[in-house]
Amino acid sequence: MNTSETKIAIFDFDGTLVETNLWLGLIKHHLKTKEKLWATFWYLFSHLALMPFWKMGFISTEKYYQSWGQDLVVMIKGIRIEKAKKIFASISNEYLLPSLKKKVWERVKHHQEEGFLTILTSGSFQELLEIIAKRLHIDFVVGTELEVVKDRFSGKIIPPFCFGREKAEKVRKFLSGNGLKINFKESFAYSDSFFDLPLLELVGNPVAVEPDKKLLEIAKNKDWQVI
Repeated sequence: MNTSETKIAIFDFDGTLVETNLWLGLIKHHLKTKEKLWATFWYLFSHLALMPFWKMGFISTEKYYQSWGQDLVVMIKGIRIEKAKKIFASISNEYLLPSLKKKVWERVKHHQEEGFLTILTSGSFQELLEIIAKRLHIDFVVGTELEVVKDRFSGKIIPPFCFGREKAEKVRKFLSGNGLKINFKESFAYSDSFFDLPLLELVGNPVAVEPDKKLLEIAKNKDWQVI
């Protein structure tokens, strides 16, 4: 290994590092504070309405999951950046961080002690991930970027949505864009989802965390580590 190369440990967020996910946290926050109720109910019921079509195979699982993530931004449309950050901090403290998975959190700390650069990546909002990363002393985040117009979130994302192959590509571009020379062979990546297969395949040490059925099958066939 070139001594200038760096080893990294990449962690998916929702379902991997934490038990829960951002969309549930936002819904709970808005119902509690009575904020953005129309947008919250629209988001929830419009996506639940798609569930039968997904189960019957008319909508692919990938498209269905993407819609839940991409449309989440409607619940913060029109909110000023500073206020949104306070909402994200509240959700992080009350809902997300208390659901940290102990075994995965121990891996984060172990990699940090070993001198790895740690990266948090998710379809969740970049601004939220930055708050989480600061609390956990994680080095970098790669998430879904949000469009801002006149200091308010516009209700649109800046493509691409950080999901599937695009997530792996965003991580690659982030690393190369920051001039980081990575020893991928000795690096680690953690995820619970089959859709993160491209991310897991970036490194020499993929780890499936409480994986879905498809990922578990792949992990067993490839002799990957499973938590």
